Amino acid sequence: MAGSPRLVQALYRLYFGFWIPALAWAATWWPLGLMYWMARNLVMLPFNLVRPKYLRAIKGNYARIFGLPEDDPKVRRTAWQMGYEHAYHWIDFFRWSQRPVEQLVANLDVEGEEHYIGARQSGRGTVLITAHMGNAEVGASGLGRHREPIHLLYFRDRFATAEEFRNRMRMRSNVHGIPVDASPLSVIPALQVLYDKGVLAAHGDRDFNNQGWPFEFFGKVATFPAGIFMLAIQADALIVPTYFLVKPDRRFHGIYEPPIETRGPGTVEERARTIMGNWLKRLESRILEYPEQWYCFYPFWPEDHPPAL
Repeated sequence: MAGSPRLVQALYRLYFGFWIPALAWAATWWPLGLMYWMARNLVMLPFNLVRPKYLRAIKGNYARIFGLPEDDPKVRRTAWQMGYEHAYHWIDFFRWSQRPVEQLVANLDVEGEEHYIGARQSGRGTVLITAHMGNAEVGASGLGRHREPIHLLYFRDRFATAEEFRNRMRMRSNVHGIPVDASPLSVIPALQVLYDKGVLAAHGDRDFNNQGWPFEFFGKVATFPAGIFMLAIQADALIVPTYFLVKPDRRFHGIYEPPIETRGPGTVEERARTIMGNWLKRLESRILEYPEQWYCFYPFWPEDHPPAL
């Protein structure tokens, strides 16, 4: 039916137009425990029951990561917990991006801060490379308000209303989004940030445009975005692997790993491939350490786990 996509989009606009502002307000004022309970029982539980293909995809991903069957209790438990953590992610983002930054800092432990400081004192641009893991939005919000402007490279959300609201929340926190699309010109603002010795944050674990480079990841080949590594080399920037994770007591744990140098012998592409391999080895270790906080609702290795109908 030709009009169905337009009808669906209209319904989504109504849904997001009401519920996202309502959630943002409630996350600030209602008890956090109540918000988490609602996220588990009123959002993720019905979602998994109504859309089981996503839960199957998640279990397939964790089976690959753990080297276990999909029906293993550890795989099932982690798959459900990941869904809960993703729902908590939105509540935490809305809550902490509106609370005073001093409250956020009081609920934060930082590991490896000397790596961030050293990169910023180097006189070069800094790329904070992260993954769809933990709560990078809260981390960027805290860093933007507590230290300096953060420029975030991102792909546009399929739901414009959700993206518009999220961008408004980012701007309040001194986080400036740079959307990327199919045009090579879309990355020029990001390159300028690095030429100006600024901070550019980006996710390095998801190939959204199917133009990534193949690398072995947990024993099987997947593709990963190469653009951020090419940008860093072009601008002579340092790359700092960065994570903003959540501890069991719901406090935050920020991690800055030792910088990855972009200078060296070889062509730009050769160096980018070496850097990407370094980054992915580090990412594997972090995912094994915090598996339930790596968010992916689709088959990460499609040849192994085709989408369920």
